Amino acid sequence: MPRIAAGVVAVALAMSSAPAFAATTLRLPAHVCTSPFALFADGLEGDTAIVRDASNGSGGAVGATTRVIAVPGIGNRSIHLHVPSQLDPARPAPLLVVLHGAAGSPAAADTAAQQLRTAWGAIGDDAGFITVAPVASGASGGWIAPPGVSDYDVIAAAIADVEARYNVDRSRRHAWGFSAGGHVLHDLMLGPYFPALTEQDFAGYAVAAGALDALACAGLSEPACGALLGGASRPIPLSLQVGTGDGLLPYVRDDRVRFLAAGWDEAATLRYVEFAGGHTYTAQQLAQTWQWLCPFQRLP
Repeated sequence: MPRIAAGVVAVALAMSSAPAFAATTLRLPAHVCTSPFALFADGLEGDTAIVRDASNGSGGAVGATTRVIAVPGIGNRSIHLHVPSQLDPARPAPLLVVLHGAAGSPAAADTAAQQLRTAWGAIGDDAGFITVAPVASGASGGWIAPPGVSDYDVIAAAIADVEARYNVDRSRRHAWGFSAGGHVLHDLMLGPYFPALTEQDFAGYAVAAGALDALACAGLSEPACGALLGGASRPIPLSLQVGTGDGLLPYVRDDRVRFLAAGWDEAATLRYVEFAGGHTYTAQQLAQTWQWLCPFQRLP
């Protein structure tokens, strides 16, 4: 059955979820990513000062932590965080939202989220970003999609909670999803079903072994899928990665063609990687993905 776009959402982010003007993508100077903890990372080296969108959170624990947050319409949900100990609370830090794949059970979903928190947290310690890993709510450890109250509410609530507790640079929100988590990110960024959180609210995102046809373009004709991508406010920076032995390979290849046809540019806003392997990812691939995402900034 066709999905019906949700008209009401339960959680609003600190920043406007429906900006009056389309977001703009900027690329930050290289030193912002190569020296994230340096005093000159904010442009104090004689360069033009870098614009930040600080959430000015009240403060929280560093390292690996778990929080239980209340999500309207859903109840209490666990989120797993990693906050680098080197972060200066006075300086806003990038935020990376990471979504696990279908896990098989609620307990396995929680474990998968913690594993992602650990893997990405190790990178964040050196790169200076905060990691948050929500947990899927489905009975089989999968993500619940809208219409209606969904795990998109959980994702939005997780971001809002982190930004209330830590000083996050909201112009550098990024996201990464594996498999079903990647399906969800395509839908969240490009679909009409959760207007409280869209590509307008992120600097960039990355999908490993995820496909448009699984959710965002499910049931749509090819022209309709193209129109969905073409309706984005901008070609949000996007990394697509898939193994040559992955059953999703032909779908991800099709997605590359779709994004290019809709205005994405492999010299600027689209990264496409095929690797020798199956339905998986490695720590090295995660680090390379962050290296590509890191310079991007979203400003109104």
